[in-house]
Amino acid sequence: MADFGVARVAIDSPLPQLDRLFDYQIADELRSKITIGSRVRVPFGRGASISDGFVVELIKKSDFEGKLTELSELVSPVSVLKPEIYQLCRTVADRQAVTIADVFKLAIPNRSVAVEKKWMAREGWQQLPSSLQKVRTESRTFAFIEPRTNDLGPIWAQQLVERAKTRLSDGYSTIIVVPDYRDQAALLEKLRYALRPDQVIDYTSQQTNSLRYASFLRCLDVEPAIVVGSRAALYAPVSNLGEIIIWDDGDTNLQEPTSPYSNSRDVALIRQSQSGCGLFFASHSRSCETQRLVEIGYLKDVSLPFAIPKLAISETTARVDSLAWQAIRRGLEADGAVLIQVASRGQSVSAYCAGCGDRAKCSACAGPLWVDSQNQPRCRWCNAHNLGFTCGACGNRSLKQGRAGATRTSAEFGKAFPGTKIIESNGENRLEVLPGGKKIVVATPGAEPRVEGGYSAVILLDCNEMLSRDNLRASEDAIRTWSNAIALMKTGGIAVAVGLQGFLGQKLALWSQAEIAAHEYASRAELRFPPFIRMASLSGERELLSKVLEALPDEIEILGPMPVTAKGAALDDWRALIRYEYSQGAALAATLKTQVLLATAGSKRLSAKSGRAQRPIQIKMDTVI
Repeated sequence: MADFGVARVAIDSPLPQLDRLFDYQIADELRSKITIGSRVRVPFGRGASISDGFVVELIKKSDFEGKLTELSELVSPVSVLKPEIYQLCRTVADRQAVTIADVFKLAIPNRSVAVEKKWMAREGWQQLPSSLQKVRTESRTFAFIEPRTNDLGPIWAQQLVERAKTRLSDGYSTIIVVPDYRDQAALLEKLRYALRPDQVIDYTSQQTNSLRYASFLRCLDVEPAIVVGSRAALYAPVSNLGEIIIWDDGDTNLQEPTSPYSNSRDVALIRQSQSGCGLFFASHSRSCETQRLVEIGYLKDVSLPFAIPKLAISETTARVDSLAWQAIRRGLEADGAVLIQVASRGQSVSAYCAGCGDRAKCSACAGPLWVDSQNQPRCRWCNAHNLGFTCGACGNRSLKQGRAGATRTSAEFGKAFPGTKIIESNGENRLEVLPGGKKIVVATPGAEPRVEGGYSAVILLDCNEMLSRDNLRASEDAIRTWSNAIALMKTGGIAVAVGLQGFLGQKLALWSQAEIAAHEYASRAELRFPPFIRMASLSGERELLSKVLEALPDEIEILGPMPVTAKGAALDDWRALIRYEYSQGAALAATLKTQVLLATAGSKRLSAKSGRAQRPIQIKMDTVI
């Protein structure tokens, strides 16, 4: 007979008042089946409605003096919420000032009954005891990877595969977090070629729900494996976790767009500190956040020397100068592929009134218009088509196009190089790998497909446009996307950056990525911007925001509140920024969570965009600016 009678359950509910453990009496017939981490259904509230939850603890007796409600149903005996994963979810939720249910949606995929039954029907199936975990040696490192592609594919994928294989041969699992589906595909291809299928777990978001759940269950097995995925892969419950590898941590795809609004970098740091596993950051450039960790000594730079790529910097004001034309011709004459990176997609980045020259604005929301690949004017804010455009200033109904986008650039190069195959790649079409041979590929940042053997030439256009974007991270993002594009070039190829001047041009030509990151971080530190400090944001009605802000300690720096004028914002949307030190994070998150709950009790707010109910005050502990 089991020596426990009470289950402590974490209820899977977004309500902040339910973000704690509740005790339930376990029926006698369930004691032999229930385990820590099992899915259960429990009654809750006056109406005794049934809620989903997970068993976190099994104890003999509850501290609650009244009569406990009996646990309604054991959904599955499988321990889908391991104690270490629960602790990770709890810490992330506390750090981000959200409920643990917001983190559960990342950590535990939707259940597939058929997949689970098949997994449990295997011979020798058993739950993984915590005692099987091995002792690990903690290491926290960063490395620049050689920016080159050879006949075997990108160098970075080859090096990460070798690193994970070494861990696997020692009996340890590895989690590799890769932000882009193209890079995930390249990495999985290398791993499947080098290892048995059962040693590689595809944890990417491209899978169906059933395949995703099958991958999750495979992580529960005793045998070590290599897990490849994006943000959610950091919660994979693998056994004997030896190392977490983050590739290109500066990519915005690693930032969770919804609650808990966490970054994969921060989740990896938390799991590494809790498990004692190794942590390895690798990229072609270095983010400001990683630079901070290197400067304070938390990460050790273990980069190995490599031959820097051939990169020519052109300081011309022309969009395509003679240096770029020469590089394109040489690449095509060698029957090679040429990559041309442009800043934006479509026919034209912007549109103007042909009569008075004013910037064309959307008739629905007054947002700026651009011309898409179908030569139709569309709004950048609401995405509405404006086929019947009329200028508000002069009444003219015709448009003139601004700077060329990817579609018009492709047409222009098609005219300049007749008979050459022109391929456009952007966020609307999925191109991963192209065969080698003579061709020109025009791509937007992040949408560059790989070419077998690598590109003969890489041309970076619109450099000034990318640096002038209204974003604190414009320079950092530009360096990262340029570096990743250059890394698609083969040995002996040449890259040209057109219109890149000053400090960034000089250091990029020398591939002094560490100096670029140090300079960027120093400028942030001087202005007290993230990541030198942390910055939170609170959004909601002004009256509710004022109540919460008044309860904060005096040493917390508050900016605002101020009205929100961004697209999709309601008339009563206000926002306040909070600047605080890293050491103040835990206390501030707890205070905000408590004060928001007190100030918004019984309040309900509808989204201006979807009309659905949303939280009266939205908390983001790390605002991306």
